[in-house]
Amino acid sequence: MKRRTGFTLIELLVVIAIIGILIGLLVPAVQKVRSAAARTQCMNNLKQIGLAIHNYHDVHLRFPMGAEYVVPKQSFSALSRLLPFLEQDNIYNKIDFYVGSHNPLNDTARMIEISTFRCPSDIHNALAGLGGATNYMANSGTNELFIGPNNGVFFVGGRVRFADIIDGTSNTAFFSERLLADGNNAVVSPIADVFFSPLNPTNADDAVAKCAAVDITNLANQFPLFMGAPWIDGQHRYQHISPPNGRSCGFFLVGKATMPPSSYHEGGVNLLLGDGSVRFVTDGIDITTWRALGTRAGGEVVGDY
Repeated sequence: MKRRTGFTLIELLVVIAIIGILIGLLVPAVQKVRSAAARTQCMNNLKQIGLAIHNYHDVHLRFPMGAEYVVPKQSFSALSRLLPFLEQDNIYNKIDFYVGSHNPLNDTARMIEISTFRCPSDIHNALAGLGGATNYMANSGTNELFIGPNNGVFFVGGRVRFADIIDGTSNTAFFSERLLADGNNAVVSPIADVFFSPLNPTNADDAVAKCAAVDITNLANQFPLFMGAPWIDGQHRYQHISPPNGRSCGFFLVGKATMPPSSYHEGGVNLLLGDGSVRFVTDGIDITTWRALGTRAGGEVVGDY
């Protein structure tokens, strides 16, 4: 009789168990590699925006405004003004800056997705119907006033120059990132959503406290402000009031807000500084240091971060 060769059932089960263990070890490693690659690409996008800002200043001798007007859906974002310096002249030429950002004449440009404006770690885009999305927001400052002058670099009516950044460009934030809103006011997204408060905060600390007191389980307190779309809209600014990945609140009856940056990067957000460098800032950054980075001429001492 010939002897048959092959695996026994026990041997087969052992091999399957080993393969399962190897897959279990491999999946987290692959996820970490993907996460690191997404964070790197996000940093590169911000560096491109930083270079565009410097080139814009060389031509116009000032930075673009964070927004021109306080009227919703009329103002244009700083990103829209930077398009020619991001090799997006064709899109820029489609924009009519003499009408509102949401005017039908600007529909073609408004709906275009621009890869440089998207962080690859945020794959959600429930706001596609509103226009091309962006994860990158301009720093307005540390003042709770959202629709008026502020102490950052990009705010309503701002005409800031390099000479106005007394704190130094390496100590002043220009842009950071923010998660796209989920587009669903029936679902609470604690980090991505903006929550409404009818109160009137008197300073940054008061804004944080009043925001923390909002009952976010009450859907009536979820404000339908879809941050992230479209990129052409001047609403896309953030503030250095609450720490990164903190709660966002709009005190819109008095034109105030606390709108921190946010991301899917583990533990923090990418931050573009005025000198063109990009730093990863953790959620646990000292709040004094965080706010010091948000001002252009506050005279604060920026600590380690």
